[in-house]
Amino acid sequence: MHVCTEWKILGKTFGKDKELSKNYLGDFVILGIIVIIGLTEVVHLTALFLGWSLARCSVLWGGLAGAAVLGVLIVFLYQRRKEGRKSERSREKSVAEGILYAVFAILVTAQFVFVCRGDVTYHEGDMTLETVQSFLGADGIYRVNPMTGAPYTAGMPFRLKILCLPTLYACISRITGLEPDFVVRTLIPMITLVSCYVSFGVLAGSLFPAEDKGAGRKRACFLAAAALIFWVGIYRYGMDGFQLLYCGWRGVTIRNCVLIPWLVSLCIRKKWISMLLCILAEACIVWTLYGCGWCLFIALGMAAAGLYCRKREEKSLRER
Repeated sequence: MHVCTEWKILGKTFGKDKELSKNYLGDFVILGIIVIIGLTEVVHLTALFLGWSLARCSVLWGGLAGAAVLGVLIVFLYQRRKEGRKSERSREKSVAEGILYAVFAILVTAQFVFVCRGDVTYHEGDMTLETVQSFLGADGIYRVNPMTGAPYTAGMPFRLKILCLPTLYACISRITGLEPDFVVRTLIPMITLVSCYVSFGVLAGSLFPAEDKGAGRKRACFLAAAALIFWVGIYRYGMDGFQLLYCGWRGVTIRNCVLIPWLVSLCIRKKWISMLLCILAEACIVWTLYGCGWCLFIALGMAAAGLYCRKREEKSLRER
């Protein structure tokens, strides 16, 4: 019963609370990233099956990505106008909250500088950069082996072949003229780092609604703790901190540090459509079991927990 009470506190009966059901600015940022991943998958599959050149793919991807960003921006502005955008800036901030946010800012700034150096990457067993370079060199998707530069003599797993991140990085490099090494090992990790804390910011807002006492201090503490844990986690390959600061371009990093925190916040707020987008985005960037990855399992687990606790609460009310 205690577990159910805690769930109710976190989820306010799983999303019925007005504060929890609202959209944050961070929601639109992560949604924009997911939409771009989805559009990249469309372009990637088109090139893969129709044999399009990378130059042609880049033009299509640039148009679709630009339209997607504009569309998300329009939806965000419309939503803000519709909600009247009640600002929290007028509330008084405690000294403790200010200190915690300062600690958080220092930790994140240090991480950003760390990633910007671009020479602290870990790429053992990873061929993303080589794959991107092969796309650019051959002006096509999977036309040559990135390790040998010769045409493929043996097939590769289809589930690996349909992952779209190399195409995304190649299109960015082609359109901007940036070196693929900079795009893969510096630019994308910087974007991933920022997106990670945007995602955790939304999760903090979902866990600690504005009307709760000390919500600002709790959010600041949560974010500072998350940033500190990421720093502590750089000691070993496979830890999320290591992935975020050394391998920010990998699909598993984007899933663990961006998609999953946002997914948890969506589960708390009962936003099913956005959860589905998370699950589909994971299938586009990480090798999953027929599209079933961690995002799906987490969503099902939290939905089952919420349903169980709601049934327990209803039963308890009937017995009174």
